[in-house]
Amino acid sequence: MSIIRRMEEADLPANPVRLSQAVALAAGAVLVLPASVSAAEACVLGDWRLTEYRSAAKGRNVEINAEGGEGARLSLTGKTASYGFDKAKKVVTKGNDNGDRYVLKSVYKKRILFKSTLKGSKKGTLVLKRKTATGDATVKHTFNTVPMSRRKLAKHYRDGDVDPFIPVRHAFTCSGRTLKLAATLSDPVAPAAVTAVYRRL
Repeated sequence: MSIIRRMEEADLPANPVRLSQAVALAAGAVLVLPASVSAAEACVLGDWRLTEYRSAAKGRNVEINAEGGEGARLSLTGKTASYGFDKAKKVVTKGNDNGDRYVLKSVYKKRILFKSTLKGSKKGTLVLKRKTATGDATVKHTFNTVPMSRRKLAKHYRDGDVDPFIPVRHAFTCSGRTLKLAATLSDPVAPAAVTAVYRRL
């Protein structure tokens, strides 16, 4: 059964399956990361602004591509990661599920904070501790033209879920002015590659 038929039968629930990477790949996502490296140096620490976000998932009769979110802020210390969305553009996801095409628009607002583990210097890993999520950040989706209920992100993470706009495990590379985060999410239907590029503020 296609995703649109499932949505119609379910009367558009707040957390539909496979609407986007944010909804589709959240449950049980596994990220592939390099081995642990040395303690983080100053390169990766500080305040960053998102300039590019892309997520691409492809499986049997399923293809999902997302981009947007430019302007989101990320602040990293050695022990915390804070995301701010009040200046972020919407994230637009375009999907094709068994021939049924759809568009999901996601608007993120306010802030979310995690305790985190940061390892590496110019290359390494960033791990967010999902159970420590706090803050008033929300996301509101519009499926095609139908608005859906607003989700509280901190609770979403504390409940054990993940939003692929903010993966909990990243590989990073840092060149002083540019920070690139990358994650590979494994899903039995549509594996996804997620990349986010930030510029230092």
